Amino acid sequence: MATTEFQRTLMNILSRHSMSVANLAERTGYNSLLLENLIAGRSRQIPVDFFIRVADALTLSTEEKDALVRSWAFGIEKRSWHLSSA
Repeated sequence: MATTEFQRTLMNILSRHSMSVANLAERTGYNSLLLENLIAGRSRQIPVDFFIRVADALTLSTEEKDALVRSWAFGIEKRSWHLSSA
């Protein structure tokens, strides 16, 4: 399965903060399986406060928060965008 933009972005952020997915789950109060499914792209059902909890747990900068949200919103869909000549 191909790596999604969201997966790349979040894993890079976690790496920079020396944190694992299990550590993030513990700090955010989310189930590890939920996070793994979101990160791997197996689920798009994201909790309403997901980005707030992640940003708080990792003390993300504004740029990191924006990059994470953009990767979730546009990362998967942008690969399927096709311009057709009419």
